[in-house]
Amino acid sequence: MRDSTTRYRPAPGVRRLATTIPLFALAALLTTGPVHAQDLPAADDLIDRYVELIGGEAAFSEVGSHTTGTISMPAMGLQGTFEIFQSPPDQMVMRMDLPGIGEIQQGYNGEVGWSLNPLMGPQIMEGAELAQTREQAVLAAALRDESVVPGRETVEQSEYEGETCWVVALTWASGRESTDCYSTESGLLLASETTQASPMGEIRATTIYQDYQDFDGRLLPGRMIQRSSGQEQILVVNSVEYREISPDQFTLPAPIQTLVGSEDGSR
Repeated sequence: MRDSTTRYRPAPGVRRLATTIPLFALAALLTTGPVHAQDLPAADDLIDRYVELIGGEAAFSEVGSHTTGTISMPAMGLQGTFEIFQSPPDQMVMRMDLPGIGEIQQGYNGEVGWSLNPLMGPQIMEGAELAQTREQAVLAAALRDESVVPGRETVEQSEYEGETCWVVALTWASGRESTDCYSTESGLLLASETTQASPMGEIRATTIYQDYQDFDGRLLPGRMIQRSSGQEQILVVNSVEYREISPDQFTLPAPIQTLVGSEDGSR
């Protein structure tokens, strides 16, 4: 049996806020335009060009990273800070501090996907949510490596906020689908679109990538706009440091360890 903390049900307004904070922001609304299939560039070429522009595969796959920044939800008048730790091959933890709400954490330690926040209590991820979290934690996912995203196809040319882009449909190893939008001019990723698994079910999620900057020798977006469930949150990156990350950063919080222990005991 699970610990009773997993059965906490917040009020409807609080539940809506909880679903606006996905593990990683994804997706963008794309305005499509007709282009003949023979005129479309190969998806592999678009992805390879993007990876080369941002620093190359080796720059991301061999070391961990520590990202810090600010997060705001203008419609709710909320503003706080966030930090993300990642370590190869697939460990990740994100912590957000929102005044008036408290600290919200999500992570994957290579085996367990989990979340912990004052609104929902401690939870262990299962099913589609766990599979998606596992994929997002793999460093190769940001590079759209074939080991994580075996299916990729350029499907059309589009225009996003006045900038033309190529839309690439992706099929992940788990079977989920998403799309990327790569600028026809710069080759950089402008936006992505996916269906995000969450404790409240599937939600349509979008991420818009802006203000690319040099962070520790890598070209990365300095501003990301995330949209889901009618809410918008804005992440501004202050710093990204690439280095070895202490394993202590990925230790499961005590409430999560309790849930893991109770689940193991029930099997």
